Parts: sequence; structure tokens; C-alpha cells
Amino acid sequence: MHIIIGLITAIAGLAWALNSLQNAGVNLNAFNPFFWMRRRRWERKLGTKPMHALTDSMDVAALLVVAVAKEHGDITRESKLEILTMFERKFGVKRNKAIEMYSSSTYLMQDALNISEEVRHIIKPSKENFTSNHIAKLIKMLNEAASLEEITDGQRAIIKSVEKEFQSNKNQEKEW
Repeated sequence: MHIIIGLITAIAGLAWALNSLQNAGVNLNAFNPFFWMRRRRWERKLGTKPMHALTDSMDVAALLVVAVAKEHGDITRESKLEILTMFERKFGVKRNKAIEMYSSSTYLMQDALNISEEVRHIIKPSKENFTSNHIAKLIKMLNEAASLEEITDGQRAIIKSVEKEFQSNKNQEKEW
């Protein structure tokens, strides 16, 4: 009988201590490992730059093309029209979709300082979706975007980073 009374007293004391901690401002969910894992996963997702979370290969290619064109400075109206035409031809999309891809790419690049260093992180989530045909198209599009105006060292660095990233990527053929 005395064992049962001791056990009930211990449980009541623990409940009182937890209640007092909660009233004092301690978050009791911090002790829950499932809550901690979910919070940690969310923090990692929230801390990722949006351009590093692109999973569609067309969006990644569009971002890199716009990055190469923007590396020279502000994009002129003629260059923008050439890029939109390039998106329509190479991706087989309509003008509205091409404008949407261009706009989202310029928005995602707002906080980017050095794109050539971020190429690896940009390509990583969608690397398996790129085939050798896609890679060849992408490199050609990057060179075309760089040649819209005089080619700079920054543009060459981005193109070299993309080529280096896809050096070991050998996938079967897929249609874009």
C-alpha cells in the first residue's frame, strides 16, 4: 500500500512540476522528439533560398539563362525579347508561359550575389531530370544568352560552372 501511495505522490509531483514549468514559460514541446524533428525539418526548408528548391528542369534552365543575361548588367528590352523567343522555341511553351518563367527567374535572382558559386545548389534538386539532350540545349541557350551582348568573365564563369556540374551526369533521353 505504501508503494502505491509513493507512486501516486511521484506522479502528482511530476505533473505539478511540469505545470509550473509551463506557467513559467518553458515550452514542454521542446522535450518531444517528434515535435523537434518536425520543427527542425521546417527550419531547414524555411532557411533554403527559393532558387535552391527548384525541382523542374525547365525552371532551372530558365533561371540560369536569365542569370547569364543579367550578369552583364540590366537586361535590355531587345535582350528580354530574345530570351522570351528562346524560351518559346527551346521549351516549346507559349508566350504567356515564357513571360511567367522570365518573371519568376528575375524575382528569384533578387538576392543572389554570385550566381556562378550557387550553380551547384540551383541544379542539385533537379539534376536527375536533366538528360544529355537537355544539357546540350541548356549550354547552347546559355551561350546564346551570353552572346546577346558582349560576353563578360562572370558569364563565362556561370557557363563553366554549369558544364562542370553536368560533367558526370549521364541520363537516358527524355522530352522536355
